[in-house]
Amino acid sequence: MLSRRRKPQSSPKYDAIHRAVLTGLLANIGQKTDAHEYTGAHGIRFNIFPGSALFAQEPQWLVAAELVETTRLYARTVAKIQPEWIERIAEHLVKRTYSEPHWNPETAHVVAYEKVILYGLTIIPQRTVHYGPIDPKTSRQLFIQHALVEGEYRTDAPFFRQNQRLIDEIHTLEAKSRQRDVLVDHPVRFDFYNARVPAGIYNGPLFERWRRQIERHNPKALFMSRRDLMRHSATGITQDQFPDLLLVNDLRLPLEYHLEVGHPADGVTVTVPLAVLNQVPAERFEWLVPGLLLEKVTALIKSLPKSLRVHFVPAPDFAQAALETLRPGDGSLLDALAMFLGKRSGITVPPEALDPSTLLDHLHMNYRVVDEGGKPLAIGRDLTEIRRKLGVQVKATFEQLPHPQYQRDRITEWDFGDLPESIAVKRHGMTLTAYPALVDGGTAVSLRLMDSPEAARAHHAAGLRRLFLLQLGDEIRYLATHIPHFAEMSLHYATLGSGKDLKDDLVGKTINRAFLADANLRTHVEFELRLAAGRRHRLLKVGAEVADLAASILASYHAVALLLSRPAIPAWAAAIADVRDQLAHLMPKGFLTTTPDAWLLHFQRFLKAVQVRIGKLATAGHTRDTQHMAEVMPLWQAYLGRDKRNREQRVFDANLEQLRWMIEELRVSLFAQELKTSIPVSGRRLEKQWELVRK
Repeated sequence: MLSRRRKPQSSPKYDAIHRAVLTGLLANIGQKTDAHEYTGAHGIRFNIFPGSALFAQEPQWLVAAELVETTRLYARTVAKIQPEWIERIAEHLVKRTYSEPHWNPETAHVVAYEKVILYGLTIIPQRTVHYGPIDPKTSRQLFIQHALVEGEYRTDAPFFRQNQRLIDEIHTLEAKSRQRDVLVDHPVRFDFYNARVPAGIYNGPLFERWRRQIERHNPKALFMSRRDLMRHSATGITQDQFPDLLLVNDLRLPLEYHLEVGHPADGVTVTVPLAVLNQVPAERFEWLVPGLLLEKVTALIKSLPKSLRVHFVPAPDFAQAALETLRPGDGSLLDALAMFLGKRSGITVPPEALDPSTLLDHLHMNYRVVDEGGKPLAIGRDLTEIRRKLGVQVKATFEQLPHPQYQRDRITEWDFGDLPESIAVKRHGMTLTAYPALVDGGTAVSLRLMDSPEAARAHHAAGLRRLFLLQLGDEIRYLATHIPHFAEMSLHYATLGSGKDLKDDLVGKTINRAFLADANLRTHVEFELRLAAGRRHRLLKVGAEVADLAASILASYHAVALLLSRPAIPAWAAAIADVRDQLAHLMPKGFLTTTPDAWLLHFQRFLKAVQVRIGKLATAGHTRDTQHMAEVMPLWQAYLGRDKRNREQRVFDANLEQLRWMIEELRVSLFAQELKTSIPVSGRRLEKQWELVRK
């Protein structure tokens, strides 16, 4: 025989029957709490009778027709039920408890967690419900506290915007004075709303209906005044002491104040547009704002070494005296303060004795650099590091500034009038200083605006050289085909580049000498005068002079190359590698054009020093060489790192350029002292030069 199929227990008829049965059997309900065991009313525990059809299914909730106790308490004739049925049927019997009432900004209601219990059995463990109708008084208090006092209410009501604006202004006053003593506490603000919002208003919808009614007769019924929000008048927190704008080189830079120790924006934040990042002097920001200057100067005096600090006690008195004498914004604060302290005490106080690194964050200006749309690009307190990171973007921004006169391409002759050293450019309400320059484009030149005079001069020199080359077509071709000693020079130059590279280098150097003694040529008349004079008297003569100098340098280079080609013992490996690196940087392809004349004239001595060094390796050994190399290497590595960064950012630094040639002279003084140096050099002198670069 086929067994009968059991009807499913989820049909509407099944649910209706068992809801009806449940009405008279509320004491026989149970919830599964363990394997085969159920908890029932008043804490009893029972099991489903093994013969029941639901024994194997073990439903989460059930009702039993009877509970029979044999070896244990069993439920017989059981049915599966839903806990929601119990709550509806036993509405008059269940107990409800509420916990954790809180404000919900999403719904603008005060809500709580409801728990439903029948005969000690938890029917609904936790359910979120609106708490207002349940406890209007508590709900009203929570509504006022969170929605109105703490501002966790989403509304466009005029009173809310006005009151929040006043609170923000007072927070700014506190941030400026760095004291949390101006804004009244929450209880005072609570009392303001509590006295005006009537009983029974405990959620957003009720509040909005009441507000619209009351504002028809009194639109400012809920408007707070400064008197309502301020403990005292804060008369010392003035615009003079804590300005909202900082004037720097005719630029008006916004200032923001924040009071939260440890926060990245704690203190004063200045917003700097990307386009002017390289034009604002870092020294101006050392002075912060007048209201914080006394604290900063006091902290700087306390940062002095003890041997100096004892002369300036108490520090606040000396700081006050300094502020009465110093002019904020006039040069470096560290330099000005050190000079004042030295004059006041009669002892020498070097600026480097003042240690800004010991100061709290809020005593350093915080910088926010933004693009044209106001989007932050970098935030931090180290302006030098920010400039390093954004250097390329700054220059690209400047070079792309639209200008009808100084934004041109494919220029082959001087047809653009005289070039000023600098111009003022209006951009997004700011007046920027831009520096026009010619830029070498290979087959033509372009006109662009640069962000600094150094960048402009570096580009302008190459642009001028290209423009002279374009104007001297026939003469340059003749010069390039009549170079003395060219065949021999080509052999010596072979490891640096091709014969064409050598010709380009010689011609470039000739142009520099013949026409660009002053590479900052900026008038059409002077360009034409130099062009005419060079054509008539100088071009071929200078070309011959350049060829003679290049031939002697390349001959010396060839002699060094022969020495380096010989087998060397392993102990010399470090010294030989250093020499090769030195030569690679001293004489790259195009070194004639790119090296200033003042230093190119010393190349033969530099190369002779290399020969002497290699000779001493063979006679005196490598120990002393290693000692000298240890003195040079830190400076050389520091130079290479900064030079790479500047090249990537297209920055020219005259101090770094001087350091580069001082290192070359230091090598002469250490490895070939008998050859003498052209300038006084020592490790200490170079360290001072490196400090100029770092600053």
